[in-house]
Amino acid sequence: MLAQFFYKSYSLFYLVRHWRDRHFTPAGGMIIAAIILSGIFGFNILKTNLYQVLAFGVSIMLVSLGYSLFGFRLKVIVNRILPEYATMGEKGIYEIEIKNLSSKTQKGLIFYEEIHDPRPSFKLLLSKKEPFEHLRNAWDRKTLYFRWLWLIEKNQKARFFPIELPALPGGETIRVKALFVPESRGYINFSGCTFARPDAMGIFNRLHRVEKNQKILVLPRQYRLETPQLISTRQYQRGGICQASSIGDSDEFMSLRHYRPGDPLRNVHWKTFAKTRELVIKEFEDEYFVRHVIILDRILSSGNETLFESAVSIASSYITPLKTHEAIFDLMLVGNQAHSFSWGRGLGHSKKMLEILACIEPCEEKTIFELAPAIQADLKKFSSSICIFLGWEEGHEKVYQLFQQALVPIFIIVLAENKLKMEEKIFIDKNAKAHIKVVETGQIQETLGKI
Repeated sequence: MLAQFFYKSYSLFYLVRHWRDRHFTPAGGMIIAAIILSGIFGFNILKTNLYQVLAFGVSIMLVSLGYSLFGFRLKVIVNRILPEYATMGEKGIYEIEIKNLSSKTQKGLIFYEEIHDPRPSFKLLLSKKEPFEHLRNAWDRKTLYFRWLWLIEKNQKARFFPIELPALPGGETIRVKALFVPESRGYINFSGCTFARPDAMGIFNRLHRVEKNQKILVLPRQYRLETPQLISTRQYQRGGICQASSIGDSDEFMSLRHYRPGDPLRNVHWKTFAKTRELVIKEFEDEYFVRHVIILDRILSSGNETLFESAVSIASSYITPLKTHEAIFDLMLVGNQAHSFSWGRGLGHSKKMLEILACIEPCEEKTIFELAPAIQADLKKFSSSICIFLGWEEGHEKVYQLFQQALVPIFIIVLAENKLKMEEKIFIDKNAKAHIKVVETGQIQETLGKI
């Protein structure tokens, strides 16, 4: 009951603050401050004349406020020329095309971007925990205020800045550049834009809203990491011709043989059939090629979402520089179930994997990490593996031992809040130091930049 009260209060507070940010000009904020101060220090009207400043300020504010409640008419068409992607943490620029449909020149306009309502649902507010929330005092944990602010920032995805537009001549089109800073991965969903025009006294803005739905995908943060030098050998891939296109020996023709029921028609040698009227099948050499796998742990048992965001950024940093024309790569996401996606020559581009990483969420259920059965059947296909774990439990150790027994080169990255404690837990076996790297969330570039 108390949590629901706080949720409604925060929702109302957000709407009021958003209204204030759009309607008040900087001069209006200064007048509000002057009214408050004069009200405090001019309370005793017998000893000071500050009450006159208070009365004058309030009068101006009321007149200006009443005038601002009536919007102004503006006939425009807005189109954003967005880039294909943006990257978390890197400043982005896009262009906005504005066409004035009226014959009147519009001056003194301020442009604001509007996104879909970032307020979280009540259920999400209760279920999602802010990173390091356990370090806050009991009152902050009970009121959920900082959790609310964190979810608002996460849902907004990016920071936008107001743009002072140049004069917009009648019947003409202008282009302006907009700067934004992506702060969370995922889709930025634009709902429209707002044009503001200050009143004659420059205290309040009159507003005109234009609906324009568009979206842009923000990719995970990128680091300049050194790819582990894992010794890789070509492995046999069943059905590799279909999967690998022309990689390895897929185009190596071997012989002809008579048709057997179940043979694919695409392998029929039609020239022979035209001469002999008998179905003959082309045989190819078995497919061998290099295949790497990146395994990403999604089971966030600690509740610290910063660990998961760091793991996603590390995975994307390894995917970006890979030479996809030389091998096949697999991205395996492990939660309640294991999902695998492949890319490389003939199978798609690495940007598709970055899109997947941009939208995935952690699995916060108390699930036991059991990846070994999921990869055991396909283990012989892999030439090497990079594993990114959010902790070190019995299941993670089983995966390490499984790759070791199969003699498949492996490099493991373990994300930890406390590096020393995690190393004490992992490195009981000193031989594991060569294959496992413990990384704190704030030291990714320093630790993995030079392996």
